[in-house]
Amino acid sequence: MGATEIVEKIKEEAASEEARIISEAKEKAKLKLEEAKAQIEVQKKNFIAAEERKGVEERERMVRAARLNARKLKWQSEEGLIAKVLEESMKRITEVKKEGFKGNSYSNILAGLIKDAAMSIIAGSGSTSTSTSRNSELNVMLSDEDADASFVTPDMLNKIADEISTGAGGVDVRLSLSDDRIKSAGGVIVRGKDEKIEVNNTFEQRMARFSTSLREEIVKNMLSRR
Repeated sequence: MGATEIVEKIKEEAASEEARIISEAKEKAKLKLEEAKAQIEVQKKNFIAAEERKGVEERERMVRAARLNARKLKWQSEEGLIAKVLEESMKRITEVKKEGFKGNSYSNILAGLIKDAAMSIIAGSGSTSTSTSRNSELNVMLSDEDADASFVTPDMLNKIADEISTGAGGVDVRLSLSDDRIKSAGGVIVRGKDEKIEVNNTFEQRMARFSTSLREEIVKNMLSRR
């Protein structure tokens, strides 16, 4: 083989190697391009899915907010009506003092509240448990208005005390009208002479104690009228 043939052979081999390298480079570039396209497609799908999730979450958030606001408005409406009913009930006390309620005069209503409070104190203090504590002296406190109107008299208190003593296992109950006054629209506070125990039977406190059942009844009446 001459020098010319050797050179030609080298040129052919170089051209073949060049073509191989270029072909491999193109193949690698094609694969890289396909991988890049695939990654872009995955990212696009992930982005779309994320945006859809965000949209769903936003709609759910808006629905939750709307429901919460509706419950809040309903609660505010009910609370407003309940407050109004209770306020009107307190205003009616003035009428009850003048006209009575369901056939009972205001004096009779106070008598019932006094008796209820006194019996609660006697039951709670265990006055019937020992012979040394068979006397129960209790003071009845009224508002200035009720005291000035003489809704409660000494004779009334003596009668209530006799009724309680008769049914209290021999406990000698004594009731007296206190000089202390309470700030209340109506009702009474009965307190032991030692001031260690008392029962608040004012209208405000009784409404507070019965607030749950009162609210349930008011809401039930509201719903029945819709």
